[in-house]
Amino acid sequence: MATDDRTIYVARMAALAAASTIVITASFIGVLALLEGEFSSLDGRIPWYLVAASLVFLATIFLLEEHGTDGAEIIAITAIVTVVSFVLIVLAVEGVNYARTNPEDVFVDQLGLYFLAAGMFGTGIGYWGIKHWREFTGEGPSQL
Repeated sequence: MATDDRTIYVARMAALAAASTIVITASFIGVLALLEGEFSSLDGRIPWYLVAASLVFLATIFLLEEHGTDGAEIIAITAIVTVVSFVLIVLAVEGVNYARTNPEDVFVDQLGLYFLAAGMFGTGIGYWGIKHWREFTGEGPSQL
């Protein structure tokens, strides 16, 4: 790998890790909001969450088609990715709303740092899982 290619790769991985960590951290705060009963005004935002999930659905199908994955595998993977994305989107947005309106509940005793650390662990596990899931299904190394 050339130096320019390596720099681009590291920059992409760093951006992906940062974005993923932020989303997962916000999702953990969303779980806190759910436990605190703060999802009462969710109804008005559900259509927006569905639009975001449908964009993930389309992007996943297009991405998997480009890699030559077979049809049954594409729809199965896309369904899983879409459902997980929908849940993460809802939790992340609601987590951000909760942190914005109740900062005293989120940023007490460095709870935000624990959520951030958990988000980074979640990013690492998610990345590893995406790269190696075929090894556990008996299909050999992942080609994605």
